[in-house]
Amino acid sequence: MGMECPKGHGRQNVVVNLTADGSNPLRSTDIIAQKLACGCVVGGEQYEKFRETVAEIEKERIETLQAAEELARQKKAASYQAYLVKKET
Repeated sequence: MGMECPKGHGRQNVVVNLTADGSNPLRSTDIIAQKLACGCVVGGEQYEKFRETVAEIEKERIETLQAAEELARQKKAASYQAYLVKKET
């Protein structure tokens, strides 16, 4: 099965059917976009809105992880400082 590439690469084979959660599609309604052999993705306006939302979610996830890592570093440093103070006395 193939389709026309929207960026002018001609008719291309569909390589991957993309779903919202990254799993294999069980029904045709699970497919939100299709990746073509040229690397372009065909999904329409709804897919673009979905990608924007996913990008925001990923940004929040990364910021949360970075904050947790920074907190862990601070706690480790404070713990080591407490250890050094105890060792000196």
